[in-house]
Amino acid sequence: MKLVHVGQNEWMFEDDVSDKLADNRSNALGAGRALNLKIKAFVDAEVKRGRDINDIMNEVMTKFQHEIVQDFDEQPPTSFQVIQMTLEKDGYEVARDIAQFLVLENMNDPDAYFNLAFLCEQHDDSFLALLSSRECMRLYLEYFPKNFNWQKSKLPWGIMENRPFLRALFQLANVYADNMSFDEACEQGERLLQVCPNDNLGMREALIEWYMFTEEYQKIIRICDNYPEDMLANIAFGKVLAYCYQDKLDKAEKEWDIAKDNLPEVAHEILKKRHPRPRGMGINSYGIEIGGKEQAYLYWQDMGDWWEENTTAQTLIEKKRTEKKKKK
Repeated sequence: MKLVHVGQNEWMFEDDVSDKLADNRSNALGAGRALNLKIKAFVDAEVKRGRDINDIMNEVMTKFQHEIVQDFDEQPPTSFQVIQMTLEKDGYEVARDIAQFLVLENMNDPDAYFNLAFLCEQHDDSFLALLSSRECMRLYLEYFPKNFNWQKSKLPWGIMENRPFLRALFQLANVYADNMSFDEACEQGERLLQVCPNDNLGMREALIEWYMFTEEYQKIIRICDNYPEDMLANIAFGKVLAYCYQDKLDKAEKEWDIAKDNLPEVAHEILKKRHPRPRGMGINSYGIEIGGKEQAYLYWQDMGDWWEENTTAQTLIEKKRTEKKKKK
């Protein structure tokens, strides 16, 4: 793999043909070895329980039939798919063992570390996720040439080959935050926005909260100014909260009026004294509706403490509650 310049300030990751063939072989071999490891672990456990080996092997053929008997014309599952299938069937610990095995089989493959970190992060194993994600990024950075300028060069999301790296950088920022290392999380998040300012992954919203932890309120204002018509709640109300923590009530109120017009449900949620879960929340399998009650509720769950713990923010809330009552 290498990083190549494709015009103006844009770059893309490119696999050599030999790398692609090696990756395909690695995926196939890795998947096969992972299946062998699963079967061995199952057999060893059953032998320890004192079961007859013939009975065990009969159950192996039934339990793992779908994975053993595969059409040779089918594309072999990727390592990521093997881990997810194992997770569904055998649980987190077995899936983690498989992911770690695949790392050992592919020590120089950043994707192997990404898969392990992704699994661990989803199951709150945040420290192992961080270690894996850091190694993933270290390997990726080896592909960057000296003339790549982190201030000017771009890695567009629209170039498919760039997405694994961008996801890995997004993951690294998040697992730093999971481990309460907010300075490092902000550093990686800023790096992601620098090379991919369209921010298809939504890094900007997480940065707002992390900047609250690092007390970098001016950075919140700057990032909100960079996305002026954004409908993500943290961006829409970020400047309001930042000005509150700078004790600038007049500016906070001005930004409140703008944010309220864009996301009235979020403004309503902030002014409420109780914050019950919306009825039917989670029924929509297509995600959260922008501007809806679920978005407002989730915003409060993430950011409500910041509103409640600041005197200026509470003054603003009381003022807006009073204005709302007078309109009635």
